[in-house]
Amino acid sequence: MTENNFTENTIVVRFSNLTRRFGKFTAVSSLNLQIHEGEIVGLLGPNGAGKSTTMKMMAYLIRPTEGDIFIRHNGTLERLTNTNKDYLLDRFGFLIENPAFYDNVTPRQILSYFAELRGYPSKLTHKRVEDVVTMMGLSEWIDKKISTFSKGMRQKIGILSTIVHDPQIVVLDEPSTGLDPKAQVEIREFLLKLKKMGKTIFISSHLLYEISEVADTVAILNHGQLIACDTVETLEAKAKKSIIQLELFPNPNGQLQEVTTHLTQLVSPLTGLESQKNQVRYNGNTRAFEILFDGNPEHQVQILKTLTTNNFNVSDFSVPRAGLLEDLYLNLIQKGENDQNE
Repeated sequence: MTENNFTENTIVVRFSNLTRRFGKFTAVSSLNLQIHEGEIVGLLGPNGAGKSTTMKMMAYLIRPTEGDIFIRHNGTLERLTNTNKDYLLDRFGFLIENPAFYDNVTPRQILSYFAELRGYPSKLTHKRVEDVVTMMGLSEWIDKKISTFSKGMRQKIGILSTIVHDPQIVVLDEPSTGLDPKAQVEIREFLLKLKKMGKTIFISSHLLYEISEVADTVAILNHGQLIACDTVETLEAKAKKSIIQLELFPNPNGQLQEVTTHLTQLVSPLTGLESQKNQVRYNGNTRAFEILFDGNPEHQVQILKTLTTNNFNVSDFSVPRAGLLEDLYLNLIQKGENDQNE
């Protein structure tokens, strides 16, 4: 399902003026957001933005101070209440907190327990457990004790516990927090598998890259307020900028300033950005140069040709998708900070 197919009838969850206060502190303020069947919606924001509070209200772990959550059931959107929460949330799988399991149990035992808890047919549970473990690439670990598992593997079992009963809507709160890059990639790939199976996914994160790589729609939350919500493509267009990540061989340690100055002189006329400062910078964490440009593929090709013509040995050249959104995201967050202080 693509954005063009979305209608009122494809909405499976709607937040309407959703607000949650804790005393005088407003964690979520008048949130209006809708989730369509078959899409991945990423709830993005810094720590403390209100993401977890939103998901806890969705799971009915805490109640809204004001506003409502509507969930589709039998063709209509019903307001979530204490009376109907059991059957309205029956099609959901939630991972709200970091999973914690007893060390002396196995994934087979854990997942069989969650399948039974959520009413999955007992005759089908054995095969279902083995199927989902295979999907995550953990078949050889299915009967090993959790005590032998890394944090990333425990997190994967936590995610499997949310889907073992075959829910239609999967809700994951910061599923990649604290994981190494390899585990983060594996979880992103798993989410895309779920989407291909027709699942609807609502995922929160403070990591822009995690959201931009999988989400169809990105909702940016800051200080409990929704400050942007659109498709990734539309947000990219609004950003009007992109970042080239460039690695040189050998790495010019000790000459970073000179190389940065030289790169700036060469590529600045090619970036399509007239008055942008610091168009070239060095990222010490990734050991790569970052070139800010307007996202035009022709300019990207011209920059690469110019570098090779001027005898730069380029060992890696890429344009990460998150780079298209990073400046927009930071600008929106900063604007929210300024509005809060006024």
